[in-house]
Amino acid sequence: MPFSNPIALLGLLGIIPLVIIYLIRPQPKEIRFSSIQFLREGEAKRTAVLSRLISDPLFWVQLLAICSLSLAAAGPYTNEQGPASSHLVVVLDGSASMQSSFSPAQNIIRSYLDRYERISIILAKNVPQTVLTEGSPAEARDQLPQFKPAAVSADLSSALTQASILLGSTGGDILLVSDFISWTGDDPDVTRNLIEAGGRVGIVFADSYQGGNNLALTEGWNVPGTGYVNHTALIHNYGPTRTIPITITGPGGKTSQAAAIPQDGDYYLSFTAYPGVNEISLDIEDAISWDNRAYVYVPDQAKRDVLYLGEAGPALKALQSLPNVIVMTSGRYSDFDLIVLARNASADGELNRYIDGGRVIYLPFDLESPQYLPVRVTGKLPGPTRLWVRNFGFAEGLHFDEIGIYSYPDAAARRGATTMVEANGAPILAYWRLGEGIVIYDGLEMDSDFYLRPEYPIFWYQMINWMTGVPDIEDSNRKTGEIIATGEQSTIQTPSISLIASTISLDEVGIYRFQGRTVAANMYNPTESSLLRSRDFEQGEFLGVVRNTIVQRDLSPWVIALAALAIILELAIMRWRRET
Repeated sequence: MPFSNPIALLGLLGIIPLVIIYLIRPQPKEIRFSSIQFLREGEAKRTAVLSRLISDPLFWVQLLAICSLSLAAAGPYTNEQGPASSHLVVVLDGSASMQSSFSPAQNIIRSYLDRYERISIILAKNVPQTVLTEGSPAEARDQLPQFKPAAVSADLSSALTQASILLGSTGGDILLVSDFISWTGDDPDVTRNLIEAGGRVGIVFADSYQGGNNLALTEGWNVPGTGYVNHTALIHNYGPTRTIPITITGPGGKTSQAAAIPQDGDYYLSFTAYPGVNEISLDIEDAISWDNRAYVYVPDQAKRDVLYLGEAGPALKALQSLPNVIVMTSGRYSDFDLIVLARNASADGELNRYIDGGRVIYLPFDLESPQYLPVRVTGKLPGPTRLWVRNFGFAEGLHFDEIGIYSYPDAAARRGATTMVEANGAPILAYWRLGEGIVIYDGLEMDSDFYLRPEYPIFWYQMINWMTGVPDIEDSNRKTGEIIATGEQSTIQTPSISLIASTISLDEVGIYRFQGRTVAANMYNPTESSLLRSRDFEQGEFLGVVRNTIVQRDLSPWVIALAALAIILELAIMRWRRET
């Protein structure tokens, strides 16, 4: 017989002191009568121990009570086939469009709760979250008002798959409550068919769609300038023609204006955003509030001082065209944020001291291979050849495979160096850290057509910003639904709460701060904002069948009843003997 708490069987050791008590208990005095003396002489004699134990029924009653209580505490049970307890997994759509129909969705769920013994709830967002596991209907009813939608799209298919995992092999029912306006991932209807094919799960799609009129900020673009950003926002009207008040606040002050936008019309709003947090607000009340606000965070665009040493070339022209970059061709090394070494650049001991804590970009022009370079140059190889990207790093979005390479250095990366771009195994673009400093080896400048491409100044802009610690404007302005990995446990200030985590899910519109960084997150999701849906789903039905499984039959109540009977009998014997 299995036990759920076998350690409680140690209570059977209580039998030992019970036996000892009866062995040492004082015996009553015997008085012999002459009339029966000869009658008892022929009886069989028992040992003293057996006589004391067997002759007293109270001993056996107390022994039964101890054994029964110990067994009851151990939790005896049997395994047998039986009907599974009813289990409902609720998948609640937590996407942005549900802000207009979340209350009706909760009412739909409440109507199902009392039909089941166990309730689990999954909040379907960009990453589904299990918020209740096998709770009671009362627990589900209490927690339901705490759930809120987020400014993201929901992966309904992944949420259904997660629900089927919660049901396990015994099966059960899944209730998906959604407005079915949009979703990410696979088609939820296809996923429903796959799950139901096993015959142990029934899935119902409950429609909470309410519709409504909405006006939304659906996209934004940033064009960096010198100490500012030109921002353009797109506003779309999904309802009837209306005039809306617009407020822009930020480091540049506060301005207000009104815009008349026709039905299904667009309005482009442009303004200058200065370093810091800038906010656009549509001062209206409509179906979704998150898309009525947008934030633009402009990193501090402090001027960077760059020292260019050597012959003038395309790199110098690219540097001179960059905003917030002041380029000099002479001066004291310690006065500059970064040094670029080109052809015929003079090197001295002061440069070696600067490299230990400074930032250097080396443009190869011959076969020299100073020790501070992240690569060791041994020769020159003929082209043409194609470039292969091993690590985009700061050069994300550039098309290196389209660059024409006519010849390139025959080099090998030193230990500790990071190769970003290579040609036939030879590093062309690489960097490493020396102490507190950074040295970049830029072999793209040696013999290629890179300087003729429109991406060339962008490459220099991103490289300068990365080396001097200026965050990219696009990296500081994200869309909700994205996930940022911080690399370690960090304190994160979201628009609503502060938490400690190693990843950030951008599910709110607003400003996030962590590790000294600031990120603005905006909804910019026309599909969610439109409140329009392109298809309807069949409701489906639950199986309505009895599902069998291996169930545990608890025997503890029967053992407890036996213990209670033994205790009652013990009290009756003691009362009969007048011992109480």
